[in-house]
Amino acid sequence: MGNSGRLVTEREKIKRRRRDRQILVFGVLSIILIATAGYAALVYQGRVPSPVNVAFVTPSPDALDLAITLPCPPASGEDAYPMPANEIAFRTLNGTGETGLARGFLEDLKGRGFVGVQATNWNQRYEGLARIQFGKEGLRQAYTIANQFPEAELVYDTRDSAIVDVILGDKAVNAELRPLYAPELNPELELTAPGQCLPIDLIAPVPGPARLPDNPLAVEPSPSPSPEPEG
Repeated sequence: MGNSGRLVTEREKIKRRRRDRQILVFGVLSIILIATAGYAALVYQGRVPSPVNVAFVTPSPDALDLAITLPCPPASGEDAYPMPANEIAFRTLNGTGETGLARGFLEDLKGRGFVGVQATNWNQRYEGLARIQFGKEGLRQAYTIANQFPEAELVYDTRDSAIVDVILGDKAVNAELRPLYAPELNPELELTAPGQCLPIDLIAPVPGPARLPDNPLAVEPSPSPSPEPEG
């Protein structure tokens, strides 16, 4: 009986010490939480300066718009649909070291009715498949010809011509145009942007090429009639 009584006493002492430690730990944590909450309330009310000096800034809508560089396709009437291929003049540019790439795609697109005017080299290296570069007069044309490729990047520049540049990159070396039966080539399907876009008037164009070939589809203005001599 004497030994069991001592064991009970030791167990009680151990439990009491454990309970005392728990009370101490929870007490300290409670004090810290209360102090933190009180300090945060004072900071929120402006009575105490914040320890964080970084300002929280919400980007303005104008700043968000600057990140969008893709013009939306025309959205109304007949212009919302692809143009006939024979009304689109283009040239191909080789952005790789692969000989004959620009010429090959030029002939492929001409075989679909597009009006090819030149195949040449680009002065930079391009890693994508097709970069479709165009001016304000060639927006609908660019979207129409971009549909011919499985993937394409559309870039709006400052050119004043409706000629569209098709810049071919590394991914184009072993690529082909979309098959003619692809649903994306349905002429009754409205043109759609491949990403977030804005009206073209809200997009800042990148610098366009210094020189462009003549557009064989450009409509020359008719000469004004000479005034009749007075009688």
